[in-house]
Amino acid sequence: MEISSRLVRQCVAIADFGTISAAAEQLGLTPSTLSRALARFEEQTQLTVFRRSGSRLEPTEVGRDLLRAARRVVLDLDLVASVAADAAGGRAGTITIAAPPGAAGSPLAALVAAAVRGRPQLKVDIERAQSSTEAIESLRNGHCQLALVPRLATPPDLAGVHIGRHELALIIPSAWVRKGLNITDDHELRWLGEFPYVEGRPGTSSTHAMARLRRAGARPRAVVTNAPLASLNGLVAAGVGAAIITKTSVLQSDSRIRVVDLRPSLNYPLTLMHRPGEQSPVTRVVLDQAAELDTSA
Repeated sequence: MEISSRLVRQCVAIADFGTISAAAEQLGLTPSTLSRALARFEEQTQLTVFRRSGSRLEPTEVGRDLLRAARRVVLDLDLVASVAADAAGGRAGTITIAAPPGAAGSPLAALVAAAVRGRPQLKVDIERAQSSTEAIESLRNGHCQLALVPRLATPPDLAGVHIGRHELALIIPSAWVRKGLNITDDHELRWLGEFPYVEGRPGTSSTHAMARLRRAGARPRAVVTNAPLASLNGLVAAGVGAAIITKTSVLQSDSRIRVVDLRPSLNYPLTLMHRPGEQSPVTRVVLDQAAELDTSA
């Protein structure tokens, strides 16, 4: 036996309002249409669901049991409709954003905050990539919907939205200052060639910064390469060399590290990359929020 969900809703409405006319008005139907619907429901179930009591319709004993189940069905249908509407409107679901350590800072935080605001059923999963290259490959392979990377030339098979900038900082061992080395509060970029340098993994903010410095005429002498971002502060604090990292990554509480300003200052834009073509509703929501951040940047 297959019963229409519309008939189930209509019978529940009759039970709620007590009369055909009141239920029909609530449902936007004529009383005769609703009466025929009730007759069809009772014919399909082969049960008498209501009996007349004066001007009202009261559920029969078997009708009460049936209506209890019908109410659960209606609630479940309402839940399904709500979930479907939220998903279609980008208010529910999960989106995965791949980001290398240097990119997972304030622009990403602002983007996530804007995306989930007013969308309690929306979940954002941050996939930690070791480099920009790894984040882009994760996007290409379908492991994530978006990738946040330093703004390089956008690959021809991808598209991107600019969402802000990351400020970079030069950090040096405080011991260098105590040893009397000629270090002031700011230096030109060429100065970096005078001291050993700790370089991060390929595709990170550290290596992107070094490429810019080399174009500016600096000749840094790398004594450590391919270092994980989490180790850069410790290597500098131990006196191994200087490093360039995002300002949000500097361990300000570590007295063994000193931050030195550079002329000109260093920063790089961030791009939220995505695959071209039609996007899921939740991806579209995040991209729309990214576009607003780009406009306000």
